[in-house]
Amino acid sequence: MEFEDLKKFLEARGIEHHLDTSIKPYLTMAVGGNVGMIVVIERYSHLKELLIYLHNHSGRYPFLLLGGGSNVIFPDEYSRLVVIINQTSDIARGEDHILRVNSGVLISDLMEWNIRNNIGGMDFLAGIPGTVGGAAAVNAGAFGQSISAILEKAEIVTRDGEVKMVDNRYFRFTYRNSIFKYGKEVILNIFLKYSDMESAAVKEAIEEKLIYRKENHPCSSHRSAGCFFKNPIINGKKTSAGQLIEQLGFKGMIFKRLRISKDHANFVINSGGASFEDIKALENQVVGRAFQERGIKLEREVIYISPEGKKY
Repeated sequence: MEFEDLKKFLEARGIEHHLDTSIKPYLTMAVGGNVGMIVVIERYSHLKELLIYLHNHSGRYPFLLLGGGSNVIFPDEYSRLVVIINQTSDIARGEDHILRVNSGVLISDLMEWNIRNNIGGMDFLAGIPGTVGGAAAVNAGAFGQSISAILEKAEIVTRDGEVKMVDNRYFRFTYRNSIFKYGKEVILNIFLKYSDMESAAVKEAIEEKLIYRKENHPCSSHRSAGCFFKNPIINGKKTSAGQLIEQLGFKGMIFKRLRISKDHANFVINSGGASFEDIKALENQVVGRAFQERGIKLEREVIYISPEGKKY
């Protein structure tokens, strides 16, 4: 069997895995075909050990690490990828107002932990789907702030399989981007700066952000990959991609098995059974009209995955 040795490695450690199975249940957009193997990791030690194992068998098992699957779309055809679902969940307070957070921690869980432990300064992340590792890789943010502003350092696995600590500069952060977004290196832990704040104040700040998102963004129960396009920079000023798409007449539009949200035009919703080809066709329509009518080149924020596992 193609995955026999890897299967034995996982079984010896009691790690959950599934052969030749659909990736859709692990993605918020629910678009994609079957992959060679899905591995669900809950323990940090298992994640590190598995990544080193895969690097030591370089090329034999092409792999990809996913967190909440909120910003990713897979191809419709079969891919022999090993997809690791990162569910590591440890959070610990360190010295000098630094929090160590496993990369698989959901942002929603981090917000709840912060309320219980009087941790302030991260409420701008409230309501962003996915994990903190994914947020760091794409430099996620909202309300005028990004995670790059509070990320002190990270523990990573390099493309050569070396585990090492890197600082903020290593990420080469730009707007909604870092070297990890399309790169081969993997984040194990991130270390975030925080401020002391009373639990009630932390809760109030988080709830304020969540209310705003609920009123202005599509319901989280919809199958969406989050904001589809980056906000374009026009004349040196960041402009709302959602407003631009609405002005172009796309808001609420139905396209095959997709629709552009009536709540926020930068959200593409899978109405059921949408394909990767559907998404690419709709993207091309929006990008083409934005350039033709406004001279603006919209850039996709959502990450596509090739059958070989390349992120683009």
